[in-house]
This record gives sequence, structure tokens and C-alpha cells, in this order.
Amino acid sequence: MDFLSCTILFAGVDTACEQRLVAELDKHGLGVRIAADGRSVFAGFDTELPGLLVVQDHLPDMSAAQLCQRLRLTSATRGIPVVVLVSEHNAAHEQEILERGADACFCTTDDPVFLIFRICALLREFGDDPAEREGAVFRQPRVSVVTAPGGVLWAWPNGADVGKTPRIVQMLRHNGEDATLVDDPDRLELSNVTAGRIQPDCIVVDLSCPAFNGLALAQTVSAFRRRSRQCTRVLGVVEHGQISAEKIRLAFNAGVDDLADSDIAPDLLIARISSLVRRKTLQDEARREEAHIESARARMALADALRRVNADLAAANRKLIDAQVKLVQSAKMASLGELAAGIAHEFNNPLAFVLAHENTVKRSMTQALQAVRQGDTVVAEAALTKGAERLASSLVGLSRLRELVASLRRFSRLEEGEFRRLDVPDAIAMVLTLLAPKLGQEIAVECQLEAPPELVCQAALVNQVVMNVVSNAADAILEKRELDRKQAGVPPARHKDRILLASFLEPAEINGAENYVLQISDTGPGVPKALQERVFEPFFTTKPVGSGTGLGLATAYGVVQAHGGSIVITNSEALGGACFTIRVPYKTGEERRGEHVI
Repeated sequence: MDFLSCTILFAGVDTACEQRLVAELDKHGLGVRIAADGRSVFAGFDTELPGLLVVQDHLPDMSAAQLCQRLRLTSATRGIPVVVLVSEHNAAHEQEILERGADACFCTTDDPVFLIFRICALLREFGDDPAEREGAVFRQPRVSVVTAPGGVLWAWPNGADVGKTPRIVQMLRHNGEDATLVDDPDRLELSNVTAGRIQPDCIVVDLSCPAFNGLALAQTVSAFRRRSRQCTRVLGVVEHGQISAEKIRLAFNAGVDDLADSDIAPDLLIARISSLVRRKTLQDEARREEAHIESARARMALADALRRVNADLAAANRKLIDAQVKLVQSAKMASLGELAAGIAHEFNNPLAFVLAHENTVKRSMTQALQAVRQGDTVVAEAALTKGAERLASSLVGLSRLRELVASLRRFSRLEEGEFRRLDVPDAIAMVLTLLAPKLGQEIAVECQLEAPPELVCQAALVNQVVMNVVSNAADAILEKRELDRKQAGVPPARHKDRILLASFLEPAEINGAENYVLQISDTGPGVPKALQERVFEPFFTTKPVGSGTGLGLATAYGVVQAHGGSIVITNSEALGGACFTIRVPYKTGEERRGEHVI
């Protein structure tokens, strides 16, 4: 027989018996540790738990029954099987020991081969699937008795036929087990627990029944255990005097966990069956606890992994928001670079105006001072009036410069990723101020802002989106004018081109909410349908080389997407050019950080 390699702990066994049994165990590769008494047994548990205990029925400091009771109190030691050695056969004494928690009894005068069989049967593992035992509840132990007329169990214990229900079945039911009689092995239903059937905890097989082959049935049960990963126990009963070393070997190889002689006392047989059932229940409970622990560990690992993933996502989201801010800022700087010449001209005109008036005011003040000295009040008053007029004119130029500087400062701010309350008309006015040099006198901008003035959004929604769309509309109009001028026979356009900015609210398609709509139309050439989808691609531009980066409308598209909105191009029916329609959810709540990024 092949056996599992583990440590057997002997406790309180006399020297002669110990040497005889240890020699037999050594032959089969089973390691042995020795303890003098019960206290030594429990003291050794701090360093290593044995695979099985072999205990004398009376230890120097406690009985074997007391030791079993203490073992069953702790979950760590509850599953350790215990074999109690007795000096002589005494059915009542063996029954008491088994009822106190022992798994088997062995008389020291018997053949050691039978002890080896009992030990290896107790150590045999069946690989119960924890998932199938999840959520198990208490139920009565179920025992199936397989026998038929002519078998030793059918007329057990005194050889008298008791009719349709053998005495052993009646005794098991009286003991609290859910006992059933199986008189035909083919009717013994063995299936996985997932099939919805409750399988027996122990099967008592009549190995001496002429109606069937008991060992073959035990092999069938053993195959079922391997297939279904259940640890159903098997107890075999043979006729009196048939237990031998060869019979034990055949029974163990067939999957039998315990062998009993038909001459066994009834109460002792019931106690041994209960011991097998208890052993199975303890193993089931231990595996359920292990499954719960593993499940808890898996949940903790999953929660920890989820926390790490959430932290990584938050970090990635922050990086994306920072990238959006930098991209918008870069696009703004590019826009300012394109407008640099016009803005410089806007600065130069009022500045030159102020400098020119500065000399005039200086001369007027000198002339007024001389007139006062000469007593000519009329000339002094005229000079002072002229100087005041020039100072007033200079103040207009300086106010224009201040307005341009304020617009540049607001446009260049870095808080483009923040969601906050924005005064849309004021932001549009600032953008148009910066675009004024580019629009010149040939393009008129009209505003029909019917939507509420305040919108919770990113400043980039106006600073970048409106700036890029209006700037592109102005470029398209100017290119069209230049093309018309170059074509023969086409006189210069006398009408004034227009760009129309409109805002209004419209019902959203879902949730009954509203969309804030910005619509920008122009009188330019429009955008061909083949290019209407491509204009939002990064680095795509229809402008000559060196005149555009292809990032303006791509950035505008990303900003609108960050608001959960949309931007589309159509042909303007009213003005004939392109029409950009921007829709974003209308929110009036408190300031918040945007959840969407480019």
C-alpha cells in the first residue's frame, strides 16, 4: 500500500508497544514523534501540528476522551484525526471513546497492519471543492446501508431476518442519522452536489453479500469521490473471522475507510459509523473555513488592486487635464502669434496719437503760461482749452491701450481647465477686441445673444473655440475677397462681409434638459462637404504652407468634447458661408472641476 508522508504523534504509549508500532510505520515512510503525556502533546502544537495522533486510552495527566474534547475546541486542531489505543477489546469502552471525539480505536494485541489501514484511511484526502460547499447549512447526517437478503448486514446482529428493514437501519435512524436502505447497488445514486441531490456522508457496504460485489461497489464510490471531489466515507462489514492482512489491503485499495467484523457489538458499530460521519463533517467545515479565508483574501486583493487602478486612473486623469491646459495654452499663444501684427498696430496707433498730442499739450501750456505773464487772459484761456482737448483725446487712446492690455491678460490666463461661471457676452467682447485688427473695416460682426449671459463652463469654450472659429471665418472671407480681386472682370466687392454670432437655448434630446447653443455663421465661401469632417483633425489645414498649424479647430473640438457637447459644420442658409454650431449642456450649478478632458 502507498501512504501519504506525514508526521504521526504518539502520546503516552508504553515502550514495547511503541517500538512495535513505530517499526511498522517506518516501513511505510510515516514519521513518528513521541510525547509523554497530554501536556506535552499540546505544548508541541506551538511549533508543528501533527498529521494524526495515536494516543493511549489513559495518559498520565488526562484520559484520551478528555484530550479529544480539548482538540475539538479549537479550529486549528479540530480536524486532526485521533486513534486511541486500548489494551483489550471492550465494546462499551470503545463506544465511549468514539462518542467523546476519537476517530478510531485499536487494540494493541491486534495485527499492526490493521492500525496502518486505519491511519492511512484517516489521512486520505478527497479534494473537496470549496466552491461547492459555499453557504452550507446544518443537516442531519445521511447514511446509506447497502445490503440484500443473504448478506451479513441483512440479518445483523443475531442472524434473524427482520423483514424489509434491517436492524442496522433502524438503529441508525434511532441515533439521529438519516439512514436509507439500498438493496440494489445500481439504485445507489451518486452524483455531484451541483445536481441538487444530497449525497450520503457514509456508505455502509455489506462486503459478504452474495447479491453484489462489495469491493467493486467501494471502487465505484472511490471513483465518484475523485470525480466529484466529495469525501463520502465507506465502512465495510465482513463475516466474523474474515479480517486479514490481505483483506485489509484489498479494502483500502478499493477505497474502504473502515472495516468491521460482523461480531461487533451493535452500539460500537453505530459509534464507528458516527465517528466516520463526524470526521467527514469536520473536514467539510475546515474546508469551508479555508474557502471563506481564501475568498476574503481574494476580495481584499481585488479591493487593493481596484484602489491601485483608481489611483492610476486619477493620476492619468490629472495628467490629461494638465495636457489639455497646456494644449489650450499653446493654441492661444499660436493665435496671439498670428494676431501679433494687428495687435501691434492697435497699440501703435493710440500710442502715436498720445505722443503726438503730448507735444501739442506742451506747447499749449507754454503759450498759456506766457499769456498769463503778459496778462492776456484771452490767449491763455484759448491755449488751455486746446491743451485740455488734446489731453481728452490722449485719454481715449490710453483707454484703448488699457482695454487691449486687459484683454490680453484675460486671454492669456492659465485657468482654462477650470469649470466656473463665465459671462459669455463679456468673454465674446474680449475675443472680438483682440480680433478687431484682423477683422478691419471690411468685416462686420453682429451679435444676437439671446441665451442667458452666465454659463458654467471652461473659459476656453469662448477664448479658444470662438476665437478659432471667428478667426478662420475672417481668413476665409479675406481669401475670398483676394481671389475675387485677382479674377479678371470681377470688380472689388463693395458690400461689407458679415460674421454673425448667435446664442440660444434649445431642448436636449435626453433627460428633458437644455443645451446652450453658440452659432457662428459667415459670408465666406463655406466648407466643402468632403472636408467638413476632416477640419477637426489635428494638423489638417487648407491654408498655404506657413499660414496655419492645423491645431485651431482640433483644439476647439477637444474643448467642446470636454464639456460633453458637440460641434458641427453646415452651410449657412442666411449668409451663404459656413455655419459652426456648438452645443454644450446648459449648467448653472456651482463651480466644479471638469470630469471630461481632451
